[in-house]
Amino acid sequence: MSVDLWDGALIDAAIWHARSGDVSRQFRYRALYAALPVEALEADRLPLRPDRAGIWRLLRRDYGARDGSPLSDFIRDQLGAIGLDHCHTTLVTMPRGLLNGFNPVSFWLARDDQGLRAVLAEVSNTFGESHLYLCHHPDNRPIRRSDRLTGDKLFHVSPFLPREGSYVFRFDPGPGRFGAWVDWIGVDGTLRLQTSMAGQARPLTRASLRRATLRNAWQPLRVVGLIHWQAAKLFSRGVRYRTKPTQLVTRQSQATKTESTDV
Repeated sequence: MSVDLWDGALIDAAIWHARSGDVSRQFRYRALYAALPVEALEADRLPLRPDRAGIWRLLRRDYGARDGSPLSDFIRDQLGAIGLDHCHTTLVTMPRGLLNGFNPVSFWLARDDQGLRAVLAEVSNTFGESHLYLCHHPDNRPIRRSDRLTGDKLFHVSPFLPREGSYVFRFDPGPGRFGAWVDWIGVDGTLRLQTSMAGQARPLTRASLRRATLRNAWQPLRVVGLIHWQAAKLFSRGVRYRTKPTQLVTRQSQATKTESTDV
């Protein structure tokens, strides 16, 4: 029986990055994500509860307005701006572990009876900043697994990549799985970076969270270590280090253009 992300789930995700152009390089690792229905999360009906102590933690100040305010208010405001405030929402994210860690991207999924309508990608960098990319069709029709949603790259993520260019997003909301693919296209129109995060979903229970602790409790710190290890490799290969722009656009939603292609 498939696990519905809107009931709450754990996702055993495979993460993949592949860079081309100035240097060819790719790497893979695994990570545990949680799919958290926002309404149930705010009502404390899930095994993982916001702002509670524990091996796995989820803090409201890590998301949305970043001020500890209700997550449901934040996502309702974002979706209301495009006429989708009636949708049910689920937050797909990497919870904190035993110590503070780093979560590169979280995905807020919005759906109704017709299917997935929008995805808000909340991207963070290691400088403590974040940015929102709101992905949807101009007419808000359901997003299919074959749809490519495109938008300008507006946020400084890596010191080894320019801020310019564009993103191409693709999503698979299940049931029974979740997948997100984000490609970066350079200003010259060439594909420069491919990333994916995809995996099967399993039930979110107290028992499954306890079992996940054995393999994943230190994963936020592991992610930080992997990021710096890959950065050191790029630097050793002579890839240009780019300082963070002084004028940085943050906390702004970006609507996207779209095209549909078969896969």
